[in-house]
Amino acid sequence: MVLVLDSAAVSTTGPRPDNQDSACAAPLLIALADGVGGNVGGAVASSLVVNWLAPLGTGRAVSGASGAGPSDLVRVVTGANERIRAAYTERPRLRSMATTMTAVYADGEGLLLAHIGDSRGYQLREGMLVQLSTDHTLVQAMIDAGELTVEEARVHPQRSAVYAALHGGDDDLGGLDLLRLDAQPGDRLMVCSDGLSDVVRPDRIGQLLAGAPAPAEAAAALRDAALAGPPTDNITVVVADVRAADPADPQPRLVKPYTVGAAVDFREETAEALEALWPGRVPAAQPRRRSSLFR
Repeated sequence: MVLVLDSAAVSTTGPRPDNQDSACAAPLLIALADGVGGNVGGAVASSLVVNWLAPLGTGRAVSGASGAGPSDLVRVVTGANERIRAAYTERPRLRSMATTMTAVYADGEGLLLAHIGDSRGYQLREGMLVQLSTDHTLVQAMIDAGELTVEEARVHPQRSAVYAALHGGDDDLGGLDLLRLDAQPGDRLMVCSDGLSDVVRPDRIGQLLAGAPAPAEAAAALRDAALAGPPTDNITVVVADVRAADPADPQPRLVKPYTVGAAVDFREETAEALEALWPGRVPAAQPRRRSSLFR
């Protein structure tokens, strides 16, 4: 059975002056990147990663890739990380930029999760919510070692300190988690930045995911819950319903990837980096889309 994703994404700056999250929703891919560091470089890094991943979401071939599966996804993530290195080589003041990444890819054999950092992936099945990803953070390591409780971790002063991320380093991919998901039609998936998961508790996330009839409504409800939190960071949510590909529709992949956050709202600095570094056709800066899903 070939699985595809019916997906939707939302993003808002929350209390921050700018948005350093980027995300993509497509028939074969949902992806989220959250810039690390609290400066302009985080937006550049997340934009580079999501825009490099996005073509994979519609089944378009990637440079040097053949077939499907983990090697395909890892090759694209590796290429995104190389773009980060190329960007700070060209713009040395971006040297410290980095980004998290959590993505789910439908590769023809099922669904594959790739994860690095503290953005999260969740799966909802028959009302049961499961966190798919493991945070690459100091507090999670302390929880695993029995030195900290989950409740203590929520207010720990170093709760946002990540020990693995994409920052253009040669060994970054050594920190990438890959997980083949036990997925089936009817499952609902969600990837999000910590602007949601740090504010809205898992039981409430599960309720909102289960209570919405469609991914767009679920994503909007989760965003609104984080905004009511009160929020502490940018908030970005991508929700996808897993379904079997329709045999009568041989081209379900030809839907244009839908991107949100810094990947769309290019600041001048981000656009300059992309124009200088993107091989081949440069993705044009897109106008900000206004809809009921945005605030």
